[in-house]
Amino acid sequence: MPEIVADLHLHSTFSDGLFTPSALAELVASKGLRAFSLTDHDSVGGLAEIPANPRVTLIPGIELTSTHDGKEIHILGYYVNPNEPELGEVLKRIAVRRSQRLMDIVDKLNNAGKVSLDKDELAEDLGTGSYNRLNLARFMVKKGLAQSIERVFANYLGDSSEAYEAVNYFSPTDAIRLVHNCGGLAFLAHPYTNNTSSYIPELVECGLDGVEAFHPSHGQADVKKCLDWAARFKLGVSGGSDFHGNENSPRKILSAGLNGERLVDFLGLNPSRDLAAAV
Repeated sequence: MPEIVADLHLHSTFSDGLFTPSALAELVASKGLRAFSLTDHDSVGGLAEIPANPRVTLIPGIELTSTHDGKEIHILGYYVNPNEPELGEVLKRIAVRRSQRLMDIVDKLNNAGKVSLDKDELAEDLGTGSYNRLNLARFMVKKGLAQSIERVFANYLGDSSEAYEAVNYFSPTDAIRLVHNCGGLAFLAHPYTNNTSSYIPELVECGLDGVEAFHPSHGQADVKKCLDWAARFKLGVSGGSDFHGNENSPRKILSAGLNGERLVDFLGLNPSRDLAAAV
């Protein structure tokens, strides 16, 4: 198997990751990677905290949460300008809705008598950032309500649970448009993890630039199907571990990513081409 030299799907404490951006950058460098992208959920706040490293290229990124027909579709934005005013305004609105969604879930759990969670304590524990059910699950484990995050989702927070609150931030079309308005490229994240591959033709019509083929949850057959989609629609190919901080998880750094040849191809897609010579 060709050596992985780039991880283009990573999360920090600015969303639901456990590592600060700077600590994550150090970990990436220690693994010998030549390039990485911080792709926090609906947040670019962590990008400013990553120190420059001449040996490792940072590709500015984000993972936008969109919905279509009631299904979550995650759009990875690469090469985005984090200082684009429109992006800042959209992400502020989403952050408010994310926080409200978590509190609505807590209300449902408390009202059903399943748990007794203090929302003020939760808010203090979370601090500021772009949060989701994983953050809430960690808090519930900390409070002794379950032995593991997996049990929290199984007992309280799963998609079929009574406390579930659907996500409705914006459409994939709007997510793709936003990425483009920020000077970036829009890729469909892990199409075979949450069964969104059937939307690829429609998303291509909306301007989709690529697909995330290499992901820990993708088997060889899934990777091949992604590469077939890319060839069919002339899309770019990305890949990454989707690392959230647990180094014992299947989604750990070096579990998935791009080899040297595919990294060169990916960098060639850069609208400004400024990063291509750095790797």
